Order: sequence, then C-alpha cells, then structure tokens
Amino acid sequence: MHSKQGIYHIVSLTGLTLTMLFLAGGAYANGLGDVLHQVEQRSPQLHAASARAGASAAGIRVAKSQYWGHAEKFAVTTHYNNDRLVNPISYPPVLTRSLFDQNTYGFGAAYTLPIDIDGRITAKVHAQEHLSQAAHQGVEQTRLSLFAQTVSLYRGLQRLEGVKQAHLAHLKALQGHQRITAESVRVGRVAAVELLRIEAEIKSVEGLLAGLTGDEARLRASLGALLNSGQFHDSVDQLNNVPTLNTAEEQVADMLNNRPDLAAAKSITQAENENLKGAKREWLPSLSLKAETMRNQGYTATGANTWSIGAQLSWQFWDGGRRFANSDRAQANREVARQQYQSSLNQAKAELESAEAGWKAASLQFQATTAGLKSASETERIQSERFASGRISAVDLIDAEATLARARADHISALANWWLADDQLHLARGDVPAVYHTQKSNG
Repeated sequence: MHSKQGIYHIVSLTGLTLTMLFLAGGAYANGLGDVLHQVEQRSPQLHAASARAGASAAGIRVAKSQYWGHAEKFAVTTHYNNDRLVNPISYPPVLTRSLFDQNTYGFGAAYTLPIDIDGRITAKVHAQEHLSQAAHQGVEQTRLSLFAQTVSLYRGLQRLEGVKQAHLAHLKALQGHQRITAESVRVGRVAAVELLRIEAEIKSVEGLLAGLTGDEARLRASLGALLNSGQFHDSVDQLNNVPTLNTAEEQVADMLNNRPDLAAAKSITQAENENLKGAKREWLPSLSLKAETMRNQGYTATGANTWSIGAQLSWQFWDGGRRFANSDRAQANREVARQQYQSSLNQAKAELESAEAGWKAASLQFQATTAGLKSASETERIQSERFASGRISAVDLIDAEATLARARADHISALANWWLADDQLHLARGDVPAVYHTQKSNG
C-alpha cells in the first residue's frame, strides 16, 4: 500500500514539474544559443569588465593630456619688514615714495608647456594604450569564460533531462509489471517473491530519480546566477543531431591567434616594455616652456602689468637612488609579464590539444553507446516477445528493461558530453560555441 502511494506521489510530482517547465518556457525557450545571449546581456561580471575597459581607455586621454601642460591662475601677497622697491628704476632715477611699499600683492595666470625631448610622456601614453588593449581583450576573455560555465551547466541539464526521461519510461514499465504481477500473485499463478523484486526495482528507480532532481536543482540555481535572475526555470531543448568537426588543417599557433587571454598577456608585456623605457628616460634632461602674466603692485604704490616667457632645461643629478630603484622595478615587472605570457601560451596549447582529444574521445564514446543501445533494444524486444508468449516471467523481463534504460541514459549522456566537448573546442580556439551564431535572443 505504501509502495503504491509512493509511486502515485512520484508520478504526480513528475507530471506537475513537467507541466510547470512547459508553461515556464519563455525567455530561454529558443535553446542554448539564446541563453548565451542572455548571459552576455545580463552578467554583472561582463558589465564590470566593460567598465574597466572604459576606465582604461580614459587613461589614454589622461596620459596624452600631459603633452599640453597646464595653466593656472594665482594670487600672491608679500609683507616685508621695511619699504622695498616695487617697480624697476629707470634712468634718470626718480625716487618717490610711491615706488616703495613694504606690503605688495599680485595676481595673474601662468601656462607651463613640457617639451617631451626625453620621451617620458610618449612612453606613458604607449604603455596606457597597451593596457587599454589588454582591458578590452579582458572583456572578451570574461565573455568566453562565462560562456564556458554556461555551456557546462546547460549541457548538464540536457544530460539530466535525457537520463530522467529514460528512467521515467523504465518506471512506467515497472509499474505496469507491478499491476500484472500483483494480480498473478493474487490468483496464485506466480510467487510473491517476484512482486517483491519488482517493487525493489521501483524503489531503486525512484531513488535514482530523486537524486537526478537534486542535481537538476543545483544546475538550475547555478545557471540562474549566471543570468543574474536568481533561478533558471525554463525547459531545455532536446539533443537530436550530432556535432561536426571542422576538419581544416591548421597549425596550433594559428588557432590560438583568436584567444583573447593571449592577446591580453601580450599587450601587458608591451606595456611593461614601455614602462621600462620611461624609467630609463628619467635620466635624460627635461625641457619646459613657461609663460606668465601678472598684475604686481603695492598697497600704497602704483603697480604695473608684467608678462614673461622663458624656457627651463634641467637635469636631476641626484635623487637618493630613486631612478635606479624605479628602473629595477620596471625591469622586474617586464620579466614577470614575459613569463606570464609564456605560461598563458603553454596553457592555451595544452587546452587546445586537450579539447581536440576530448572531442574525438566523446565521438568514440557516443558510437560505443549507440551500439550498446542497439544491442539493449534488440534484447528487450526479444525478451518482450518471450514474456508475451509466457516463456519467461516479468522478473526476467525487467532485467532487460533495466539494461535498456541504462543504455538510453548512457546514450543521451554521451551525446550531451559530445556537444559539450564541441563547445569546449570552440572556446579553446578563442571562439564562441557554434550554437551562439544560430540563435539570438530578442530580450
């Protein structure tokens, strides 16, 4: 009695869940490609990366603004302990009280223009340009990283859905056998132990379905977090066709040209090269032009408007070792960037080779499960015919049906794994998954 109630609850809950998923099909009903576009539009991580790229681009304008120097307004006041000359004396000297005042003030404006003969400003501009390129490549790398998480979760949901359907079909068959066997036990045609065996198998399948439900909830919560929506309630599209591999012969280095992480690492290395140049150029003389206009007068003396323009060439011959230390630091940072680029290159090559091997392995696995499914289907067909003719019992048939359910589950799992391997191969090449180009959200 308790077993029948448990079966009823499982079936009812499954039906309700499938109905809710069907009704919920909305924003993501178009499939994985649509989900990828939604992640692209909604992810806070991608928005943050875009904002960082914008800030880095603004840094280029900041660096270039140093070419134009700066202008300022000023006001000064000076107080001496005796009268002093405010204006210069011309020949013949006429000394009047109005020429002297112990309290003076002035106001005006000044403009300083650096002449980049040492190349420091240029080095800073070039370094910031490379950093801006790295930041924009970082946006693309963040997008691909989010896509990698998305396809892993979505393919996992597709796999679970296929496995669940296989075991639900098995459960439905077991329930039919249970009713027939229960009637046979009642009339004394078969032993009660056969009914117990079927009920035990039903409990096993129910437990498996409960575990799949928990895994599905975890995957949907994670996918909802990527979508910045809390939960992903929509149905996933079914897997029918198989992926195809681009058989064009290309060198590994050519395939890696599209990877944004490598492009970003290279840009950072170039930026550190420019920083090292700038550090070395601090040893060169600096030149600047300065123009100034000022109203200068005393509190009781008549003032005058004056202007001046001048050039200043300076060379700092001692700074306590700052320039030595700055050069050493810039050289060390350049070495760090070079080693990190080499590490990223090695990792990218390994990821690409691994993705290609994974694609081929997933293809072979799918072929093996296809053959296994064909064999299990034929075995189940033969056993069903023997059961219908009364040559075997229901217990013998459920073994064949259980094997068929596992074969179906393995087959759909292998297909989902193959598609995931195809997605990962595209990502390893620095490209988006193939389905991204076939589906696009209007949301």
